[in-house]
Amino acid sequence: MQSPRAAGGVQGQMARGAVWMVLFKLLERSIGLVSTLILARVLIPADFGIVAMAMTFIAMAELLTAFGFDIALIQNRDASVDDYNTAWTGNLLLGLAIMLAMLAAAVPISQFYREPELVSVVALLALGPAISGAENIGVVAFRKELSFRREFVFQLSRKLIGFSVVVPLAFLLQNHWALVAGTLASKLAATVISYLMHPFRPRPSLKRIGELFHFSKWILLHNVVAFARERSSDFFVGRMFGAATLGTYNISYEFANLPTTELGAPINRALLPGFAKMESGDDVASAYRNAIGLLAWLALPVAAGLFAVAPFFVPVVLGTKWLDAVPLMRALALNGVVLMLQASMCTVLIGRGFPARVAAANIIYVIVLLPMLGVFALQFGIVGVAYAALLSGVVCTPMYLWQIQRSIQIRPSVFLRAIWRPALASLGMVAIVVWALPAYTVTMSLAQTAGWLLVGISIGAGVYLVLASVLWVIAGKPAGPERVLIERASALLPGRRR
Repeated sequence: MQSPRAAGGVQGQMARGAVWMVLFKLLERSIGLVSTLILARVLIPADFGIVAMAMTFIAMAELLTAFGFDIALIQNRDASVDDYNTAWTGNLLLGLAIMLAMLAAAVPISQFYREPELVSVVALLALGPAISGAENIGVVAFRKELSFRREFVFQLSRKLIGFSVVVPLAFLLQNHWALVAGTLASKLAATVISYLMHPFRPRPSLKRIGELFHFSKWILLHNVVAFARERSSDFFVGRMFGAATLGTYNISYEFANLPTTELGAPINRALLPGFAKMESGDDVASAYRNAIGLLAWLALPVAAGLFAVAPFFVPVVLGTKWLDAVPLMRALALNGVVLMLQASMCTVLIGRGFPARVAAANIIYVIVLLPMLGVFALQFGIVGVAYAALLSGVVCTPMYLWQIQRSIQIRPSVFLRAIWRPALASLGMVAIVVWALPAYTVTMSLAQTAGWLLVGISIGAGVYLVLASVLWVIAGKPAGPERVLIERASALLPGRRR
């Protein structure tokens, strides 16, 4: 049995890892936002849509053949050199297989979307999986050993190189080829840097393929179903509404999911190896409660705030040619929080060795989602697609909570106690901000729109902090993010340091 000190050490490493991963995501998103803002001004929605059409099929092929070897190595505490060599060989072979499959499918994909330009776009982007498949498997050790500082450097380096390629090319080419070049440059950079940062040199081997596949087959199923969850809307939108609408939808999705990508994803990335190391059920329950509470306290107000200020956010940040993104961004912002919380539940289940139950829950989610997408798209157009995703997520959340209780005996009440205060405070914030702001009109100048955006953000931040604090006091000042933040702030005051 793991000692309390050891368990505390793991939780401490998880917390430090989460800090590193959140810091990386903040820097990465800062780079990504600058890139997207520049590209949104230079390019048109159709450019983003064409690349999204190609990437949807490539991502599908990657997930259909992705066996989650990285996660299998992290979950296996006794992984050997043979395991690493086999994982690298499997990734490389799969990458080459995807490349060949996408080259063969380039013409059919262009015919499906009725976009002739897609043939050459798919053919070039097909190189990406082969490049990524050759990445040094040794960098998995950064996460396995909770060495998140090195993971931070590795991930940030690839992002910077992609940025340095795509932005100059956007001004030079002013079309979707800049996005294609940036995608490939980022993947190539990651592969090269992986060999510079880790001394492990993989060799071709399939010696441990059976053992790896035994765990990874469930990760494969999880990945396939996760793809259907997150990307099936691209098929509906691209086929029914065309490249320009798909481009608008994808940009809306990117900004609306900022709480998920910037907070949830990096924290979950740090939590996975930590959950795999824990032995005590009490430690797992404590880490789960703390993670959900922190994610809800930080992400819910961001999503709610984006919902409230979206009419001003879109014209200021993206420009008036993206105004169709406002209703999409509102629905997708709420959906992003739901997906983030579900992802945290999946992280603890996978970390504790229950990938099959994650796959089962995701399959049911997709069964609910797909018919909703079809019905809502036909009835309400592109906005219906966004609300179908949101409704499916809300309906299916209890199923994930049941899997948590069934697998690791953590009741849904733990989840509800962690989120009710930030959820109620966020709801109150939205009501006050929407009431305080005027209705946006296209006759407003950019300065006026930006001014109201800043007013909305300021009111929202202040109202949320007040409401969250009041609710915390009413609840009896329980342990949670509020207490941690107050203690950290108090420690910084003069005379309070020990």
